[in-house]
Amino acid sequence: MNRAKQRKLTPRAPKNRIVSRRPPTPQLSKRPAARKRRVSSALPLERKLIVSTALRIVDRHGLKALSMRRLGSELGVDPMAVYYHLPNKQALLDAIVEAVMASIDLTVDNPTRPAEERILGAARAYRDVLLAHANALPILLAHGPVTSGAMRPVELLIGILRDAGLPPAKALAGMNVIAAAVRGAVGMGPIEEPTQTEMEVMWRALPASEFPHLAEAFASSGRSSEQFFEFGVRALTRGLLAEATKCSDPLP
Repeated sequence: MNRAKQRKLTPRAPKNRIVSRRPPTPQLSKRPAARKRRVSSALPLERKLIVSTALRIVDRHGLKALSMRRLGSELGVDPMAVYYHLPNKQALLDAIVEAVMASIDLTVDNPTRPAEERILGAARAYRDVLLAHANALPILLAHGPVTSGAMRPVELLIGILRDAGLPPAKALAGMNVIAAAVRGAVGMGPIEEPTQTEMEVMWRALPASEFPHLAEAFASSGRSSEQFFEFGVRALTRGLLAEATKCSDPLP
């Protein structure tokens, strides 16, 4: 068969055939889509958001649960992104202390009231915040306030003691004594108030010959933990105010 005849027998495509030019539908990758959903759901990363999230972890699960990995997971970001706002773990703990201290209500102070009432009001405001963030207490005990935001309640209490007549060194020492008493009261944990019957059972169970003072105290005690707290702060305050009458500033 010659080539001319072969070309004649070869079927040709119809001239009116329409060839589709629509590009094929792209196959969506599951991995980029998942990554896109995670990024779009995350809030803009800011220092305030980081600190509030860290404090929330501590409040709910305790200090041991706080790690940069856990914090990054809660924020929905790579843990390394946190270091752009807070360079290390120490800076994060200082920021938590600042957040706790900055939440103390300083407006409770009324400069027209007696010094004893002002100090008691400041102590209560400090205690209420520590009770709200009891799991953060170990951070405050280990690190203490160092930033300007955390120092404002400290400045207020020192100012009250200075207004009461204490010289600078004794006002600073007095602030530390009162703050330590408040932290100690919070560190004891929530105290369930015993009923009068439970108190009677408690002191009667003690041999009076062996524990005469305890038996006597239990028998006459009917005060609440709030009253004990107030008694302690007032006793400390009265002792501190007595120092205002002394001329020397240095501590004994």
